[in-house]
Amino acid sequence: MAVQILHAVVVLTLLPLLTLRGKWLARYFAVDVATYVVAAVAWRHLDGADPYFAAVAFVVAKIALFALFLNVATMVRWSPNRAFLLALLVYSLLVPAMQRTPIDGDEPFYLLVTESIVRDFDLDLSNQYRELDRSAVGRLDLRSQPGDPVGEEGEQYSRHEPLLSILLVPGYLLGGLSGALVTMVLFAALLVRSTMRFLEEEGIDDGTARAVFPFFAFGPPVVFYAARIWPEVPAAFFFVEALRGVRHRRPQRWIPALLMLSFLKLRFVLVALPLVLRTFLRFRRASTIAMLVAGLPLLVVWLITGSATNVHSIGDLFAPGAGGPFHGAFGLILDGAAGIAFQAPFYLLGIFALVRWREMPEGFRLGCFSAVLYLLFLVPRSEWHGGWSPPLRYIVFLMPVLALGAASLRAPLRNGIIALWTLGLVIHGVAYPWRLFHIANGENVAGEFLSRLYGSDFSRLFPSFIRLNDAAIVAAGVFLASVIGFAFLKGPSLPRPLVAATVSIVIAAAFVAGQQAGPRVDFEDAHVTHQGGELFPHEYTVARFAYRGGWVLHEGQSVSFLARRGPATLHYITGIPARVQIGPRVYDLPASRSYQTARVRIDSGGRVVLRVLRGSVNLDRLEYD
Repeated sequence: MAVQILHAVVVLTLLPLLTLRGKWLARYFAVDVATYVVAAVAWRHLDGADPYFAAVAFVVAKIALFALFLNVATMVRWSPNRAFLLALLVYSLLVPAMQRTPIDGDEPFYLLVTESIVRDFDLDLSNQYRELDRSAVGRLDLRSQPGDPVGEEGEQYSRHEPLLSILLVPGYLLGGLSGALVTMVLFAALLVRSTMRFLEEEGIDDGTARAVFPFFAFGPPVVFYAARIWPEVPAAFFFVEALRGVRHRRPQRWIPALLMLSFLKLRFVLVALPLVLRTFLRFRRASTIAMLVAGLPLLVVWLITGSATNVHSIGDLFAPGAGGPFHGAFGLILDGAAGIAFQAPFYLLGIFALVRWREMPEGFRLGCFSAVLYLLFLVPRSEWHGGWSPPLRYIVFLMPVLALGAASLRAPLRNGIIALWTLGLVIHGVAYPWRLFHIANGENVAGEFLSRLYGSDFSRLFPSFIRLNDAAIVAAGVFLASVIGFAFLKGPSLPRPLVAATVSIVIAAAFVAGQQAGPRVDFEDAHVTHQGGELFPHEYTVARFAYRGGWVLHEGQSVSFLARRGPATLHYITGIPARVQIGPRVYDLPASRSYQTARVRIDSGGRVVLRVLRGSVNLDRLEYD
């Protein structure tokens, strides 16, 4: 712990020394000393709080303070190379932070492939699964995923493309898991440098770039992948390099970049193809080469697994499941658990930049055009809503383009609400990285926290497109109205006192409404008190989004919840006849092979107990008339 504290102090001291000059450097260190004094006093009175969370909050707040000085100071040394150094220093703090818990999601499988390459010089993971105690993944529970390719002699291959695992080899050889994470940190810092250079080349001035830099480099979602073994950050780096190469007519840059992008993940071929087609008329020879090169990932995957699309089929690209393209698109922007508005609010400015299409830099338009095909296939699908990946994983590669759009708007960049919300997200995500792997159940972290705190359904006040609710409909209407207003009303914005008053009233009204019983009760939700039983399906069930969530209760077990008075409908499924008691009333639930409903009545409002008197039952939800 002492080493980590010293590491953090060194990094926090170097940040201003690399950028600030003259009186601004002196001012910063004066405030810097004061923050350490205040922190030391607060630490002595830290009772009942998680000390690690407090330490993370302090470090993130200090980085935010530096970002504020970087933004307002007039004596600053700034360049994309300095942005690279700043990002590298901050990301180095994430390496030990991310190793407090075992790596999760797809990460251990990528690392297993790296270990197979290093130890066996092949991609067969059979012996890796048998010898997990020798692995750096720190997970003894790993098994091959359903549908993973199997060789003719029983070889077990990963469904994941091997390029990322190959890129991790040098770092792994030098430092095992830590070395692999340092490799990811280098790619993240290179991404920051390339993005800042991208903004510079598209006409963004240094002052605006410095305002964008902390949101992009130190804010979600990039910071959550900077020291995690996922292909998203390297993909974003290669995508930016491809855009820069096309803009400067340098095939020797954009062709290799698109090749690497396509090799990282097969789905990124959908990003490469529009970019190649866009340049075909201008650079026919280079584009023809690029088309041939873009086919190489398919050939390599076919040679390894016998299928050009690995475990996927062409039909998978068109598989709906989230309610259609409009449902998915609104969810990608507004969903409380996985949407841009709640998980990376700064990039909402990039979304709004779309309505100023003609005013935007060519790099922004080119990047958006390249992503259209990819997004058309993504938004109707269920997978992006959750599972084993943090929110917004699928569009991390697009964040540099959205950052350029936000930078082009300039005026709204200094937004206190966005800054504070981003600060909270980063503190929470760094202190508790495992909570980024949020199951797709219609709730988000903020809603769950308030629901547990007050014992009422606060989650229903956050828009959910996983479990479509009234808040989602309201949020979609407000968003569309805001977009239309932004597109046509280019005059002065609303007075800040009016905005602040409106926001305060809305928050107060929501707080009062959240403490009342909602129109339905989903029994797996955080506001329900569970006395026994278990979640259905299990949290890490593959394709969990395809199931109707619920809570399984056995004889003698119960749940309690804040209820409304009056008639209601209970949705359940049980393989054997069951009997439940709700308040003073008893109901018999017949067995069935599919979900059924039973009419029940709540005699009085307030907290109600539902108890299983006989058998077992999977409770889905209770809906009031």
